[in-house]
Amino acid sequence: MRNLRRRRKLGAKRTLCVALPAGDGACVLWQSVVILHPRKSIAVRSAKQAFDLLSTRWPVSDGKAYIAALEACEGVDDGHVSDESARVLFLLALKEADIPYSTEIER
Repeated sequence: MRNLRRRRKLGAKRTLCVALPAGDGACVLWQSVVILHPRKSIAVRSAKQAFDLLSTRWPVSDGKAYIAALEACEGVDDGHVSDESARVLFLLALKEADIPYSTEIER
C-alpha cells in the first residue's frame, strides 16, 4: 500500500506493475488492462495487482462479478485458478462497476 501511495504522488502518467509469481516460480504478467479515470489511468498487469485494487480501492463491494474476481485473483496466488480466468473475471468486475477500461497494450 505504501508503494501505491508513493506512485500516486509521482504523477498521473505513472503505472503500477506487480509481477505475480506463478505456481512454478515464474512471473505471469497480464496483457495490460488499463482502467481509465478522469484524472489518471492505472495499468493493471497481474492478478496480484488486480486483487490489491479490488480489495482496497473498488467502488462497490457486493456485486457478483466483484466477488468472483476477488476470489479468482486470490486463487491465482494459491494455484487454484488460471491467470487468464482471473483476468476475464476482473474485466467482468470492471463492467459491473461501470468503470471504463481499455485492453490495448501500452507502448
